[in-house]
Amino acid sequence: MDDGLKQRVVGAVVLLAVGVVFIPVVFDRERIEPVDRDTQIPNAPTIELVEFSVAATPTPVPSRAEPAESVFVPDEKKAVPETPEPISHASNGTPNSWVLQIASYRFEGHAKQTRDKLIALGYAAYVRDVETERGKMTRLFVGPKIDKSALIEAKGVIAKEFGVQPILLKFEP
Repeated sequence: MDDGLKQRVVGAVVLLAVGVVFIPVVFDRERIEPVDRDTQIPNAPTIELVEFSVAATPTPVPSRAEPAESVFVPDEKKAVPETPEPISHASNGTPNSWVLQIASYRFEGHAKQTRDKLIALGYAAYVRDVETERGKMTRLFVGPKIDKSALIEAKGVIAKEFGVQPILLKFEP
């Protein structure tokens, strides 16, 4: 026999043996995995019954009111606080609410740093990215609140604290 033919036959036998060994491993989709027979459910707790005795007579409740000297009587001379303005609703049924625009920042990091300071002071602050004619800006807001007067009070405090002039705006979700 020729040496080249012998090498081809030996090579074919080797490839056939490799295929017989490795092809079932590659195409075996249903591997047999051992089942964990240990339960993960804890044992049931032991419950002890406790018996309570019911009182035959209920405890008496005092029926007298407090004397008139200790009852609060409002001062008639002081002005009665005005009732808050009623909550108005938008056309889609959501209540109208208000926000304070604190500032617009070119760098988002500065806006987030100031937002974190406002949150530390107890304000509900958030940032939004907007496209303007000067490029991308990040605006810092406080709110929204349904009570407009609360934001007007906060406007003065924030203006003094941060040296800015906040703008009161209607909230756009």
